[in-house]
Amino acid sequence: MDEKQAKLDREIEFLKQLHQAAQMGRDTLEHVNGNIGPGELREAVEQDIFDYSDVCAQITEKLEKRGEDPKPVGKVVRKMAGMMIDMKISDDTADSEVAKMIIDGTTKGVTECTSKLSDFADVADDIKNVGYKLLWVQQKNIDEMRRFLHN
Repeated sequence: MDEKQAKLDREIEFLKQLHQAAQMGRDTLEHVNGNIGPGELREAVEQDIFDYSDVCAQITEKLEKRGEDPKPVGKVVRKMAGMMIDMKISDDTADSEVAKMIIDGTTKGVTECTSKLSDFADVADDIKNVGYKLLWVQQKNIDEMRRFLHN
Protein backbone atom coordinates (compact mmCIF):
# COMPACT_ATOMS: atom_id res chain seq x y z
CA MET A 1 0.00 0.00 0.00
CA ASP A 2 1.38 3.36 -0.96
CA GLU A 3 1.61 6.38 1.34
CA LYS A 4 -1.28 8.21 -0.35
CA GLN A 5 -3.63 5.24 0.13
CA ALA A 6 -2.54 4.84 3.76
CA LYS A 7 -3.32 8.52 4.39
CA LEU A 8 -6.74 8.16 2.74
CA ASP A 9 -7.49 5.05 4.83
CA ARG A 10 -6.61 6.97 8.03
CA GLU A 11 -8.90 9.84 7.04
CA ILE A 12 -11.76 7.44 6.28
CA GLU A 13 -11.31 5.58 9.57
CA PHE A 14 -11.24 8.84 11.55
CA LEU A 15 -14.35 10.15 9.77
CA LYS A 16 -16.23 6.90 10.36
CA GLN A 17 -15.38 6.96 14.07
CA LEU A 18 -16.40 10.62 14.32
CA HIS A 19 -19.67 9.89 12.54
CA GLN A 20 -20.50 7.11 14.97
CA ALA A 21 -19.81 9.44 17.91
CA ALA A 22 -21.94 12.24 16.45
CA GLN A 23 -24.71 9.81 15.51
CA MET A 24 -24.72 8.33 19.02
CA GLY A 25 -24.98 11.82 20.53
CA ARG A 26 -27.84 12.74 18.20
CA ASP A 27 -29.73 9.45 18.60
CA THR A 28 -29.40 9.53 22.38
CA LEU A 29 -30.70 13.10 22.56
CA GLU A 30 -33.58 12.21 20.24
CA HIS A 31 -34.51 9.42 22.63
CA VAL A 32 -34.26 11.77 25.63
CA ASN A 33 -36.42 14.27 23.73
CA GLY A 34 -39.11 11.61 23.35
CA ASN A 35 -39.17 11.11 27.12
CA ILE A 36 -39.44 14.72 28.31
CA GLY A 37 -42.29 17.19 28.23
CA PRO A 38 -42.42 20.59 26.55
CA GLY A 39 -40.40 23.50 27.87
CA GLU A 40 -36.97 25.11 27.83
CA LEU A 41 -35.11 21.84 28.33
CA ARG A 42 -36.83 20.28 25.35
CA GLU A 43 -35.99 23.33 23.22
CA ALA A 44 -32.33 23.10 24.28
CA VAL A 45 -32.23 19.36 23.51
CA GLU A 46 -33.80 19.95 20.09
CA GLN A 47 -31.15 22.58 19.28
CA ASP A 48 -28.43 20.11 20.30
CA ILE A 49 -29.99 17.44 18.07
CA PHE A 50 -29.86 19.91 15.18
CA ASP A 51 -26.16 20.64 15.88
CA TYR A 52 -25.25 16.94 16.02
CA SER A 53 -27.21 16.35 12.79
CA ASP A 54 -25.24 19.13 11.12
CA VAL A 55 -21.94 17.50 12.11
CA CYS A 56 -23.20 14.10 10.88
CA ALA A 57 -24.07 15.69 7.52
CA GLN A 58 -20.62 17.31 7.22
CA ILE A 59 -18.90 14.01 7.99
CA THR A 60 -21.13 12.11 5.56
CA GLU A 61 -20.27 14.61 2.82
CA LYS A 62 -16.53 14.15 3.43
CA LEU A 63 -16.90 10.36 3.40
CA GLU A 64 -18.92 10.41 0.20
CA LYS A 65 -16.20 12.52 -1.49
CA ARG A 66 -13.87 9.64 -0.63
CA GLY A 67 -16.26 7.02 -2.01
CA GLU A 68 -17.33 5.78 1.43
CA ASP A 69 -20.50 5.65 3.51
CA PRO A 70 -20.74 6.28 7.25
CA LYS A 71 -20.76 3.22 9.46
CA PRO A 72 -23.95 3.29 11.56
CA VAL A 73 -23.90 2.73 15.30
CA GLY A 74 -24.76 -0.89 16.04
CA LYS A 75 -28.39 -1.75 16.73
CA VAL A 76 -27.56 -3.40 20.05
CA VAL A 77 -25.66 -0.34 21.29
CA ARG A 78 -28.53 1.98 20.28
CA LYS A 79 -31.12 -0.33 21.85
CA MET A 80 -29.18 -0.52 25.13
CA ALA A 81 -28.79 3.26 25.28
CA GLY A 82 -32.50 3.70 24.61
CA MET A 83 -33.41 1.23 27.35
CA MET A 84 -31.20 3.06 29.85
CA ILE A 85 -32.86 6.36 28.97
CA ASP A 86 -36.33 4.81 29.28
CA MET A 87 -35.45 3.48 32.74
CA LYS A 88 -34.03 6.79 33.98
CA ILE A 89 -36.19 9.46 32.34
CA SER A 90 -39.95 9.95 32.37
CA ASP A 91 -42.29 12.95 32.16
CA ASP A 92 -41.90 13.61 35.87
CA THR A 93 -38.07 13.44 35.98
CA ALA A 94 -36.75 16.83 37.06
CA ASP A 95 -35.02 18.90 34.37
CA SER A 96 -31.93 19.04 36.58
CA GLU A 97 -31.72 15.22 36.65
CA VAL A 98 -32.13 15.00 32.87
CA ALA A 99 -29.47 17.69 32.41
CA LYS A 100 -27.05 15.78 34.70
CA MET A 101 -27.52 12.62 32.63
CA ILE A 102 -26.94 14.53 29.39
CA ILE A 103 -23.84 16.20 30.84
CA ASP A 104 -22.47 12.83 32.01
CA GLY A 105 -23.00 11.21 28.62
CA THR A 106 -21.65 14.16 26.69
CA THR A 107 -18.58 14.37 28.92
CA LYS A 108 -17.76 10.79 27.93
CA GLY A 109 -18.19 11.89 24.31
CA VAL A 110 -15.79 14.81 24.83
CA THR A 111 -13.21 12.44 26.29
CA GLU A 112 -13.57 10.01 23.37
CA CYS A 113 -13.48 12.79 20.75
CA THR A 114 -10.37 14.34 22.32
CA SER A 115 -8.71 10.92 22.30
CA LYS A 116 -9.63 10.39 18.63
CA LEU A 117 -8.23 13.81 17.71
CA SER A 118 -4.99 12.82 19.41
CA ASP A 119 -4.90 9.36 17.81
CA PHE A 120 -5.50 10.82 14.35
CA ALA A 121 -3.34 13.96 14.70
CA ASP A 122 -1.70 13.10 11.36
CA VAL A 123 -4.83 13.54 9.22
CA ALA A 124 -5.38 16.64 7.09
CA ASP A 125 -6.56 19.79 8.85
CA ASP A 126 -9.91 19.91 7.00
CA ILE A 127 -10.64 16.42 8.37
CA LYS A 128 -9.47 17.26 11.89
CA ASN A 129 -11.61 20.40 11.82
CA VAL A 130 -14.75 18.25 11.65
CA GLY A 131 -13.53 16.54 14.82
CA TYR A 132 -13.04 19.93 16.44
CA LYS A 133 -16.54 20.92 15.32
CA LEU A 134 -17.95 17.82 17.04
CA LEU A 135 -15.96 18.68 20.15
CA TRP A 136 -17.36 22.22 20.04
CA VAL A 137 -20.95 20.89 19.70
CA GLN A 138 -20.39 18.58 22.66
CA GLN A 139 -18.94 21.34 24.84
CA LYS A 140 -21.77 23.69 23.85
CA ASN A 141 -24.25 20.95 24.80
CA ILE A 142 -22.65 20.63 28.26
CA ASP A 143 -22.61 24.40 28.74
CA GLU A 144 -26.27 24.65 27.73
CA MET A 145 -27.32 21.85 30.10
CA ARG A 146 -25.55 23.50 33.06
CA ARG A 147 -28.23 26.16 33.27
CA PHE A 148 -30.79 23.48 34.13
CA LEU A 149 -28.83 22.12 37.09
CA HIS A 150 -30.30 24.62 39.56
CA ASN A 151 -33.99 24.29 38.65
